[in-house]
Amino acid sequence: MTTTASTDRFLDDLAETRVEVLVIGAGPIGLETAVELRRRGREVLVVDRGPIGAQIVDFPPAIRWFSGPERIAIAGVPLETVSQEKATREEYLAYLRAVVRQFDLPIRTFESVAEIERGDRGFTIRTATRSGLSRTIHADRVVLAVGGTARHRRLGIPGEDLPHVHREVGEPHWGLGRRVLVVGGRNSAADSAIRLWRAGAQVTISYRGEGVYPRIKYWIRPELEACLRSGLIAARFGTVPTEIGPGFVRLRALHDDSIETIAVDDVLCQIGYDADGSLFEAVGCRLEGEERAVAHDPDTMETSVPGLFVAGTAVAGTQGRFTVYIENSHIHAARIAAAIAGEPVPPDPTLPELPES
Repeated sequence: MTTTASTDRFLDDLAETRVEVLVIGAGPIGLETAVELRRRGREVLVVDRGPIGAQIVDFPPAIRWFSGPERIAIAGVPLETVSQEKATREEYLAYLRAVVRQFDLPIRTFESVAEIERGDRGFTIRTATRSGLSRTIHADRVVLAVGGTARHRRLGIPGEDLPHVHREVGEPHWGLGRRVLVVGGRNSAADSAIRLWRAGAQVTISYRGEGVYPRIKYWIRPELEACLRSGLIAARFGTVPTEIGPGFVRLRALHDDSIETIAVDDVLCQIGYDADGSLFEAVGCRLEGEERAVAHDPDTMETSVPGLFVAGTAVAGTQGRFTVYIENSHIHAARIAAAIAGEPVPPDPTLPELPES
C-alpha cells in the first residue's frame, strides 16, 4: 500500500534533477545530438513539450517524406523501409522510437520548459508536465533543438479562429461531402488539396501566386495540374482571403482588389510556420535579421550565451524559403558533442549526389 509520505518522497525525487547536458527538443536533430553526447560519455536528458518527433506526428497518415531515407537517418542508424522508397510518417516515427530504445536515451515527453536561468554554475530550467507537476532541472549546458515550426502562420483576418478553420489536414476522411477552401499553394497545401479531393471533398485552392508554385515536388505537381485542368479541383490564383465567416470566405484579387465571396464548409490554412524564439530571448541569446535567426559559432553551435547551444532548424528562425532542414543539420549534433567533449571541430560533411528529394 502506498502511503502519503512515500508518495511525497516519490514526487520530491521527480521535482529536481541535475544533469550535465539538457537537450530541449526531441525531434530528429535533438535525438541525434543526445546520441552523440552519450557516445562521448556525457550525461544527457532530453525534454519535449510533446511526443518525440512531434511535428512528424502531425503529418497526414501514410504520407511519404520528401527526402530519401539516407538523408533523414540519424546517429548512423540506417533507415530501412519495406518498399525501399521514401519513408512514410509511420515508418519514420517507428524508426525514431527504435533509435531512442537502441541508445537508451532518457527522455521526458509532454514536459514544457517554462523558464531558463543562467547562473555561475550553469543553468536552472523550470518545467511543467502535462499532468501538472512542476520540476526543476540543473544543467551545466543546454542545447535548444526546438525546431522552426512552433506556430502556424496566421492570416490576420476576421474569422480565422472559427471552429471550421483548420491548420492541419490530419486524416482527410473528414472531407467527404464538404466544400473545403485550401489556403496556400506550396507542397503541403497541394498535397492536402489532392488528399481531400480523393476523400470526396469539393476543393478550391486560394493562392497568391499566379499559377501552380514552380517548386512543388515533382511527384505532386503533375497530379495537381491534371486535377486543375479537368476541373476536379478549383483554383483562385492571385487571391488572398480577407474574411472568414459562417459558411463563406471573401477573397480579394491581387490584380484589381475585387472581392469574390465563395461558399465553404471548412477552411484549411497551410501558409507556413513561424519559429518561436522566446526561449532564446529569455536567456539572453542574440537574434538577428528579419528571420530572428540565432547568432552562433558555426564551428561549435554555441550561441552568444556561453554554455547554450542551438541545433537543427531553430538556427535559422522563421524561414520563408527553407535553407536549414534535417538533411543539412546532422553536423550540428556532431559539432555540439565535439565542442562539449573538447574535441577538434568535425569537418563539413559531403552530401551524396542523389535525385531531388
